[in-house]
Amino acid sequence: MGSLTRRDLCKTAAIGAGAWMAPRAARAAAAAAERPIPNERPASAGYTVYFGDLHNHSAVGYAQGSMERAFDIAHNHLDFFAFTPHGWWPDIGHYENNIEEKWLKGFEVTRERWPEVIEMVRQYDQPGVFPVIAGYEWHHRALGDVHILFPDLHVAEYVRINDLRELQQWAKKRGALLIPHHPGNRQGHRGANIAYRDPEVSPVIEMFSEWGCAEHDRAPYPYVRHTEAGRWTRNTIQYYLAQGHRFGVIASTDDHLGYPGGYREGLAAILAKELTREAIFDALRNRRCYAVTGDRIVLDFQINGQRMGRELPYARKRRIAVAATGWDQIDRVEVLKNNRVIHRDFPMDRVPTAASWKRPVVVRFEYGWGPWPALNMTRTCDWDIRIQIEGGRIEAHQTCFQPGPLDEERRDKILERSDRHIRLKSFTALRQQIEDISTKGIVLRVRGGPETTITISLESPTRVSLTQKFSDLAESNEMLWTGDFPKESALLHRLVFEEHYRTEFTVDDVDGPDRGKGADWYYVRVVQANNQLAWSSPIWVEPQTAKNKGA
Repeated sequence: MGSLTRRDLCKTAAIGAGAWMAPRAARAAAAAAERPIPNERPASAGYTVYFGDLHNHSAVGYAQGSMERAFDIAHNHLDFFAFTPHGWWPDIGHYENNIEEKWLKGFEVTRERWPEVIEMVRQYDQPGVFPVIAGYEWHHRALGDVHILFPDLHVAEYVRINDLRELQQWAKKRGALLIPHHPGNRQGHRGANIAYRDPEVSPVIEMFSEWGCAEHDRAPYPYVRHTEAGRWTRNTIQYYLAQGHRFGVIASTDDHLGYPGGYREGLAAILAKELTREAIFDALRNRRCYAVTGDRIVLDFQINGQRMGRELPYARKRRIAVAATGWDQIDRVEVLKNNRVIHRDFPMDRVPTAASWKRPVVVRFEYGWGPWPALNMTRTCDWDIRIQIEGGRIEAHQTCFQPGPLDEERRDKILERSDRHIRLKSFTALRQQIEDISTKGIVLRVRGGPETTITISLESPTRVSLTQKFSDLAESNEMLWTGDFPKESALLHRLVFEEHYRTEFTVDDVDGPDRGKGADWYYVRVVQANNQLAWSSPIWVEPQTAKNKGA
């Protein structure tokens, strides 16, 4: 495939009040090279896993980055996308330095530009290719923040409703969903108030975003990026489950740089039979969804043949089936029952053999190390990268493009792709980054052998190349330098064999002597060696009663 840019394909009107509009067919061609292929098909027959961002922000509201840029980025690397500007805050107070004025002005921007939002959603929406959802965020110090997602544009109305119960009824009439997010904050400080959650309109909770992870108060990725304090135990996912609440889980970025799908900020994964708004809403309503931090881990979790999100009748014997495919070495896969791990699978402990070369391997190229801030040499580095495979075939790829630095003109973008090569342009800088990590990357799944070679050729920032045999990469990673210190550098990671990135197992759990005291809940947690995680939505097994005794 030749080089593709949106400028070449789409000669359009100027950005501004009229918005940036391009023909759907042209956008489909422009993004075709960038989409990871193929989408994995899990064991649940007929369902495909799709990854998207259902919560993110831009300059429509009070964040940064143009709306046009946000849609462009989302279309380039996500399966689906919801645009959710900051909408309203009924119990906003008066704060130090009048900082509330920033938020109030942002809400006015959303009100004024809402017709543009709807038109942009309409122009980008491509059922079966790239469904787009309209929505906005509703803040509340006492009851927590939610974002509303509309199932169709004809009901996508911007309103300012002050009462949560009224908002829930308003959403129900329109078939809309309200998604609680960053629940781990303390109640009264924009943390969720679970007692006010209506399961019909809020079937899932966003458990991970750029805020951090709300699984429990000692989970990885603590809340450290915002003004509010850390995670409150009583507002974590495990605490909610222990109190009997039933909900599915997702992740989304909550990005404030106008970069939907930013790596390490969270993605929503759904199991659906087609890629449409209707299918996405069906997956969310039925909790057929899960959360990932960044790497697009494919996860299937079933009990007695029923998939995640289901509520099962009592059964003394529970056959738990798990399948996971990662994009790095999987450290462990854990099955939790009632918040306690009952089984651990350790793919990383498996020993590859000569037969391992008969199956695809995973290789990651990471780039963007550069001058650290103390050197006072902050700059943006432009990368033009070509990856060539000889003696093998690229079966799939995943991009790892994180949000910063904010730049309206530059894009992280795959320009060419075949089963032998990939070419991309990107940019890096050590500023406006998650956890001060400046690197970005791309991961390939390649079918080859020990004699297969991979060549990384740079045209920018300097002309330099690196060639490695897979047999060498199986033993050690290798670096690529763009010049003498402190010039930027890159890393070709050590290969990951299939035994280490893919696993499938079953485990039996038999109800114990305390049966009948309440429903059991199970969920799965996947932990990769690079600290990328996935969490399934739970499955519940009802307690034993007089009617089902002996089941």
